[in-house]
Amino acid sequence: IQHRIHQEIDLVVGRNRLPRLADKTELAFTSATLLEVQRLASIAPLGVPHFCGEGTTIGPYTIPKGSIVLPNLWAIHHDPDLWVNPDEFNPERFLDEDGELQEKEELIPFSIGRRVCIGDNLAKMELYIFFTHLLHQFTFKKPDDSPPPSLQGDSGLSYSPKPFLVEFVVRD
Repeated sequence: IQHRIHQEIDLVVGRNRLPRLADKTELAFTSATLLEVQRLASIAPLGVPHFCGEGTTIGPYTIPKGSIVLPNLWAIHHDPDLWVNPDEFNPERFLDEDGELQEKEELIPFSIGRRVCIGDNLAKMELYIFFTHLLHQFTFKKPDDSPPPSLQGDSGLSYSPKPFLVEFVVRD
């Protein structure tokens, strides 16, 4: 996947400048990979608590007024009814048959609706810039004598990865 991202960035951007936001439409696989990272990682797995201002019914469930509601974003991002092989890392799920980026409404790393993260758009732009700049400049690899990174993390307000080692190799 990293090799394919390098090829796409080199083809679209070249080696003489850094990627720009304007390049995003031409970096479909790179953008799809970033979306898949956000889906699989679910950094805020329970979103932000919400207060139910009035009683409501959703399907067979009654939510009384005054209830605290936690949106389980992790469950949505790992639901096998929404995602084929949800525990598998597969950026292709965000590409159509022509290789064009196809965002999915089920991907909601910043929540959804009126309570979506106020920094949603800025965060998406910054993630794209950091991700593409790092991959433009470096190849990431696991040091030979280190264990593979764990896919388990530590839960809290956000889901954080366990410590791991990574080697940044400058690209030519």
